[in-house]
Amino acid sequence: MTVHVRMRVGNELYALPVGNVLEIAKLGELSPVPGTAETVLGVRNVHGSVLPVFDLALLFGVSGDGQPSTLVVAEDRGRRAGLAIDEVTDVGELPETAPTTESEFLVGSTLEDGKLVGVIDARRMFAAFEGHAAQ
Repeated sequence: MTVHVRMRVGNELYALPVGNVLEIAKLGELSPVPGTAETVLGVRNVHGSVLPVFDLALLFGVSGDGQPSTLVVAEDRGRRAGLAIDEVTDVGELPETAPTTESEFLVGSTLEDGKLVGVIDARRMFAAFEGHAAQ
């Protein structure tokens, strides 16, 4: 079993493998970047590096209150980005994951305490970020 960081995005629950998570922090102040997609909230200085920050609710098409407060610094194959989410709910092992999912960003899903948790595919998520940042 792999350890995952579980997070709430709007009304949905997601999990990202802990190996893809570098840091969890308050969202903080972002600097807007003109000409980017609406999923790009801006950039933030994190330990001396400029990090693009993406609104995970907008990217995943999830309805929420539009005011994410938590930043998850994620990495995949040397690429880094900030994920603006509502909250981190837990860190730990997930129950067995079923590979069926309707989202291009998920590798599968699982039921935990009667709630559906989507398991994020970091590689696909970062590929989408590259497309959105270049718009």
